[in-house]
Amino acid sequence: MNAPTTASAHTHMGPPLPGYHQEWGKHTVHCHGFGSLPSERGASVFSPEFMLLGNPWCLEICPGGTSNAAEGMTSLYLCNKSDKAIDIDFGFSVIDRRGKQVAYKRSNFDPVGGISAGGWPNFATHLSLLSSLINGTLIIEVHVRLAKPTKSVPPPYIPENPFAKNIQRMIMYENFGDISFAVGGNKKKSNNAEKIAKTAPAMFYAHRVILRECSTGILADICRSNELSMSTPIEITDVSPEVFRHLLYSAYGGKISADDMKPHTKEIIDAANRYGVVSLKLEAEAFFVGNTLFTLENVMEHLMYADSMNCALLKEAAMDYLIENSAEVMDKITVNDLLTPTLIRDVLAAVSRREKKLGGRDGDGGDSKFNSMRICELRRESYEKGLNVDGSREMLIAALKGTH
Repeated sequence: MNAPTTASAHTHMGPPLPGYHQEWGKHTVHCHGFGSLPSERGASVFSPEFMLLGNPWCLEICPGGTSNAAEGMTSLYLCNKSDKAIDIDFGFSVIDRRGKQVAYKRSNFDPVGGISAGGWPNFATHLSLLSSLINGTLIIEVHVRLAKPTKSVPPPYIPENPFAKNIQRMIMYENFGDISFAVGGNKKKSNNAEKIAKTAPAMFYAHRVILRECSTGILADICRSNELSMSTPIEITDVSPEVFRHLLYSAYGGKISADDMKPHTKEIIDAANRYGVVSLKLEAEAFFVGNTLFTLENVMEHLMYADSMNCALLKEAAMDYLIENSAEVMDKITVNDLLTPTLIRDVLAAVSRREKKLGGRDGDGGDSKFNSMRICELRRESYEKGLNVDGSREMLIAALKGTH
């Protein structure tokens, strides 16, 4: 294969104006004896190196096509012989004896250096190239130019919808609310043990319609009462002001940060469970499970707490620990500790999940599929069907079975 050492040249006068784009440079490769080159699939030949745009290149020709080429196609590639990346547009054209272009392809090429190559596995049919030979020579013109720089256009800026932030700020504004809460204010002993000081309650202002829709418990019941007014605050004495602030913030669509959740997790679970803010209860429960290290010493405490608070996810995590550490647990925990109907069912469910995980029998389908499902799966299915997601395993399964 004979590759000429010269290419089309360009002369420039003065500095280019902004936006100027260099024209195509051309190099012509004469592949002599193309018809006698190996034509089996995957066989290739390389041209000598040639210079374009100050960079060394060569052609790789596979007369019979590469492994990913269609039958009867010839593959053609431009190879970067330098060790630097260069972003170019390039194309190939084949000229016959009449000067007619019989094959042409153009694309973008962004090699990363070394022997990186760009081209086409299906450049042209082998037969069409054979019919274009000039005295047995295939003439291939290589066209190369520096790629136009891509203009970086920033995406349009769309400010975040301010509704959530605006409505969350309204929690504390007296003039915007239609219900108020006086939280805390219990009597406390001062430094002088003989004196009793009463702390002033923290005042919170909210909106009945929001709390009614975001609660399924006491909070919703309070907001349904027609006897209450802004001038008569609702006294809340069983929740600290800080936790009650988190309760309202969550009801108004806010997300409790990990720093705020960590020191008050159980208090938040208790308050959210008592006042029926389900989303906050599940959020705090998931945080508690994700940040709790179960041990033989504390697992029963967590299990009993989960049972009392109806925290199905925490109960499941504790049960999983008991089953996975059954040998050690037997020396620490008596059977009587687990002899309640709900705990026995939870133990059986944990055993079923373990058998499924180890490749055991996966039930018989139908309603029984719910029995070995994890709590997160039961809650997801319940949520998607518009059912209550704050319930024990038994409650979730019973509700889901009722929809089938």
